[in-house]
Amino acid sequence: AFWTDSRKKFWYNPYASYNSSADDSWSASGGLWLETRPATNVRLTFNPNYNKSHGEAQFVRAEADADPSAAPTYNVRYVFADLDQTTFVFETRVEYTFTSRLSLQAYVQPFVAVGRYNQFKEFTTPGAYEFAEYGQDRGTITPGTNASGQSNYTVDPDGAGSAASFAFRNPNFNDHSLRGNAVLRWEYRPGSALFFVWQQERFGSQRDFSFDANRDVSAIFRERPTNVFMIKAAYWLSK
Repeated sequence: AFWTDSRKKFWYNPYASYNSSADDSWSASGGLWLETRPATNVRLTFNPNYNKSHGEAQFVRAEADADPSAAPTYNVRYVFADLDQTTFVFETRVEYTFTSRLSLQAYVQPFVAVGRYNQFKEFTTPGAYEFAEYGQDRGTITPGTNASGQSNYTVDPDGAGSAASFAFRNPNFNDHSLRGNAVLRWEYRPGSALFFVWQQERFGSQRDFSFDANRDVSAIFRERPTNVFMIKAAYWLSK
């Protein structure tokens, strides 16, 4: 990472990082911190960030099973999976000073998270990092659709054995949200001020589990917003 002179009207700080672990899990991210002061009373800040990661053992669910084959894990099958995840965040801040007593601050953060699960497996031995993958090391796993039309998986933990099969919803996700707020501060007398606050939130999800920045960010602004408006007063009591 490096950065330019923050005393200038325009400065930026690009950054990147990469982390990995012994089980082949990894995470890579990159972003840019950019700030500009087009006038002495205005400051704009932009901070886009992109992260991509792969996890080898993401917990999915726990399934009780009295079959003897689940005895090593205390009659509970702990289901894990590999998770490939992508997130994108774009923070924007605006600070505008009209006068010494009147100022505006605004913040908005679009957020997208997309995750795909695969290679479902169960924990095999307490105290050890060991798994048995369904359909390869143990039993079978079959994709399908439940009565509500949702994608799901059916697992038979031991194939032709006596263990009961179980089903669970496909945990893949594509979620998006937006948080935004604006605060107008008016100091109507020394030490006393009024704050006019507006907040907006949007949430939603899609069934396409591939990441597409243009499509996924655009989907945020098609969601129904929740708006909140508040007024706060602070009054200085002199002695």
